[in-house]
Amino acid sequence: MRWLSILLVALFVFPISSTWAMTSEKIGQDWKTKFASIPIQDRGRTMPMDTFARRLAVEITGRTNWSNGQLSTGNSRRDHIDLLADLLFKPEEMLTEPLIPIGRKTLKVQLELDPSMMFFSPRELMRNDKLYLFSSELQSKMEHNHRYRPSPDEKALMDAQKRITALSFFVAGKGLAIVPVTGTDTLARAGFAEADSSALHVQLALITMRETYLTDGDMDTAVDRLTRTINSIQAHTPAVQSKINLELLYNTHNPWRMAVIATFLAMLLLTLRWIVHSRTISLLVVLAIIWAIAEQAFGLWLRVSILDRAPVTNTYEALLWIGIVAIVCGVLGQLLSPRSWYLAAGLGASLLAILFAMLVPIADQTNSLPAVLRSNYWLIIHVLTIVTSFGALLLAAVLAHIYLIKDVLLHHTSEKSDRIIVQIYRMMQFGVILLTAGTILGGVWAADSWGRFWGWDPKETWSLISIMIYFALLHARYVGWIHDFGLAVVAIVGFLAIVWTFYGVNCVMASGLHSYGFGSGGDIWIAIWAVAEIVFINLCFVQKPSDQ
Repeated sequence: MRWLSILLVALFVFPISSTWAMTSEKIGQDWKTKFASIPIQDRGRTMPMDTFARRLAVEITGRTNWSNGQLSTGNSRRDHIDLLADLLFKPEEMLTEPLIPIGRKTLKVQLELDPSMMFFSPRELMRNDKLYLFSSELQSKMEHNHRYRPSPDEKALMDAQKRITALSFFVAGKGLAIVPVTGTDTLARAGFAEADSSALHVQLALITMRETYLTDGDMDTAVDRLTRTINSIQAHTPAVQSKINLELLYNTHNPWRMAVIATFLAMLLLTLRWIVHSRTISLLVVLAIIWAIAEQAFGLWLRVSILDRAPVTNTYEALLWIGIVAIVCGVLGQLLSPRSWYLAAGLGASLLAILFAMLVPIADQTNSLPAVLRSNYWLIIHVLTIVTSFGALLLAAVLAHIYLIKDVLLHHTSEKSDRIIVQIYRMMQFGVILLTAGTILGGVWAADSWGRFWGWDPKETWSLISIMIYFALLHARYVGWIHDFGLAVVAIVGFLAIVWTFYGVNCVMASGLHSYGFGSGGDIWIAIWAVAEIVFINLCFVQKPSDQ
């Protein structure tokens, strides 16, 4: 048992220590690390060049690196900073590189492109007459009908156009906002084709850096010169520099990836604890859970510190909040009821929430804050209440899965089965109370922002539908219309309504006044999950004992 304890403790220590070691080792040694730490202003926010490059890489190519070599040979094993440097210093060459992904075969056939290829060069697409023709037709449709919803092929076409536009910014020699303006918080632009009057010295430093890059010279010296030139105009305030350092730590440490590791490890240890009754393993379970919660709390704290707002203004942050709510509810429930399944369900729900958050496009993970959301009071009161209810209802759904798998599919019925049903019922009650309170508070916010309490906006309507569904389910259980099996099934079905309210309205319907929550992506995974749930429920009905 001692060797097992040593091994498991090493699993805790290694990921954290290695991340910090790599971070400290890179600082001051790699030119890309130095360049990545330069502050840049983009879309209303000052961020490190590292974040800008990551977002740019995804906007153009759909990924942050190409270590798998799926692009050209020249771009294999290159990261987001390499791409930014290539775009800055040799943009004309990048026009011939296969950077723009087009995944839909039907669109590629229409454009007479090779259906077997995934990436195409910007020049190839810009010279495609059919692409120009289809784009013009689509633009005409959208101008004549503001409610027109593009088809999947048309959406892919629009994405390709956006990627080309993002790349053309560098071909035109536009400047990057990296030069401090004395007495203000804004940053002036410096580029090769143009530069603000206060950025001419920085422009010269960039020209020198370009020559060094193209001749494989000493890039460390070139980046140092650029940094000194920027700081000689005006050093960034300690507050700005602190946020830059925190965001670099956030990007390097990646607390959500660490949280996935910790949560998965906690689940493995908890399973092992059920098999081998050992105090050592119990202690390691506790340590793993503390690590998982600490990573999530650390990630949320970093986001709040960096963005100066509550971490629930988009789908990505809401999923992360759901994850930490689920694991905290699981821990508290387990403490109040030691012989329950709260902890196992909380770990599973937390892991699912974080994994789904990772599917959110990187461009939507650190977007600027819309004006309607610049009220921290309402963010905390309304949005956190709603999202916390989602976490509780997700926990109820996971508990329902545990019951159905254990009691229905595996036929392991015991006295603990009744406890699981009680736990499902309690979490549904807790969740629907918060959902109702959050929706009412949203109406108060709407009255303050839009001048009306309720307007049957799609988001408002589906929130009301979700509340009514859960109240009907709880009432059906209370009066005895549904029993244990039925409660477990409806807990899953009810959460399908929550997913549509949370995801479907934002990313599928994408209509109404709640436009700040709209997004895209993940629809395939959501569809797979929904189909899997339907298959699972039907399988449970087939295996259901006659007395249930």
